[in-house]
Amino acid sequence: MALSVKTGAVANKRARRFREAGGKTEYRVDLPAYHADCDANYLRLRKLLPELANRELWRYQMPHGALELSVQSRSRYTTEVCLNASAETGERNWLAPPQITVRLYHDARMAEVVAVDGRGPVGDNGVGFTYPNPRMHCADERQQANRFLGEWLAHCLANGRAEIELILDGRRL
Repeated sequence: MALSVKTGAVANKRARRFREAGGKTEYRVDLPAYHADCDANYLRLRKLLPELANRELWRYQMPHGALELSVQSRSRYTTEVCLNASAETGERNWLAPPQITVRLYHDARMAEVVAVDGRGPVGDNGVGFTYPNPRMHCADERQQANRFLGEWLAHCLANGRAEIELILDGRRL
């Protein structure tokens, strides 16, 4: 009996919040999906960043431009990487992806977008979220940014060619 009374009280509280919000439901983070995106992005980035402990810069040729990944900062458990895309001369630059800063958490094996075009944190902290807000962020801004990163990295893995410097017997090839 006590369980049904408690369940009814919770349902009434949710219904009241729904009415107070003008019929809009409150946004809730889908944490398992968010973590799955971050896990997949970590694996994709590790494929694009071989020898992460020793290198600072990677460059990949894409069908209509290039992707450059550079290490911004390192610590024992995290690495912050900046991804920049550029279009070839004569190509339209208006579709170029934004500059994305990603933090790799090596102990958790996750990668999370922390800034887009130098503006961060993405989606703020999500506490007390109201819309509209000064930055015009949506409630699920972080999840959108991480999904976009996943799509972009998948495209890079499928279509990119690594630019490498070969040195053989002291000669650059």
